[in-house]
Amino acid sequence: MDGNYQAISNLGGQTTNQVGQNGARTTTVKLNGTEDLGAGMSANFQFEVQPSFIAGNGNAFSTTQATGFTAVTTSTAINAAQFTSAASAQSGLVGKGMSWVGLNAGNLGEVQFGTINTATFGAWANASGLGTGIGSGYGSGNTFGDITRVESSVRYNAPTISGINVSLQRGVDNQAQFGVVGSTSTGLTLRRPEVTDLGIGYTQGPLALRYGRLQSKATDNESTATAVGATTTTQITSAAYDAGVAKFGVLMGSAQNKGSALTTKLDNKWSLLSVTVPMGANRVIAQTGTVKVNGTNASYVQGKSLTSQGIALERDLSKRTYVYYRYEKTDFAGAAAGTYVVNNAVLANWTSGSTRKINSVGISHAF
Repeated sequence: MDGNYQAISNLGGQTTNQVGQNGARTTTVKLNGTEDLGAGMSANFQFEVQPSFIAGNGNAFSTTQATGFTAVTTSTAINAAQFTSAASAQSGLVGKGMSWVGLNAGNLGEVQFGTINTATFGAWANASGLGTGIGSGYGSGNTFGDITRVESSVRYNAPTISGINVSLQRGVDNQAQFGVVGSTSTGLTLRRPEVTDLGIGYTQGPLALRYGRLQSKATDNESTATAVGATTTTQITSAAYDAGVAKFGVLMGSAQNKGSALTTKLDNKWSLLSVTVPMGANRVIAQTGTVKVNGTNASYVQGKSLTSQGIALERDLSKRTYVYYRYEKTDFAGAAAGTYVVNNAVLANWTSGSTRKINSVGISHAF
């Protein structure tokens, strides 16, 4: 459970004070289970729920107050259907978490079915000292997109050999949408893109290397005519090294699309640096990230960059609880101002400023 108080200096000169959550860690409840089947085999599962406890009526806050920018992040996302109105038709208990059932065959590896985190996201998280919280630049409306997990997917994890691990994940596409006429919540099959995610990792002592390559292909009914058959490929290479006195993270990546009918091209370059310095019960974390914008995507400003800088001060109160201060400064100059709405008006330009600042004080408790 993670809650905080935020003071935000927002886009267009707007200021906001609010109570939020997930400033340092994602609020989540997980149920895990394993059954030994003998002969080195086991069945296992995970069910994860990520509830909102600060908005009892379901009206959670949005720090970016963005509408159109959602479409920007989906161009680098792996499950675009989850970011459209079709997401309201998601079946089952909507937990927004990683949930799966699997079979582990020991030396033959493991297979999982469900809504599963991608290895490409794992490569990103490997370098991020601030996780996906405030200051990290991750998530909808921030510097980096959202490549966390894929619904309706199957993943194979090969056994680790000499510190090397490999995974392959496939998200199936749904070409058709069917159900009760006029229904948006029941009897509906979501239209999803095809997703292929490849992960390669190496861990030896204090060194951890990760590579992820995620490709999303738009299907006939999932996108507009100009995007049918188009593919978006995100690649990330990261390294983390724990030197004892400090832990360092570095990342390089790209997000590109291609398709014969595409009218706009995506060509972004990612970079990130982080350092974590432990000092007894205290930690100091600093991070900076940049997305250099190229291509001709109308939601971006060609030649400019989106940047995020963050810093965190954390103090352990026990093994399960710590308090924190986090600061984030994000410059959206690389995004088209018209993708944002401030005070119910679409921004025509960045005259009033393209920078958002967040100061947050909170508590994070594990149970």
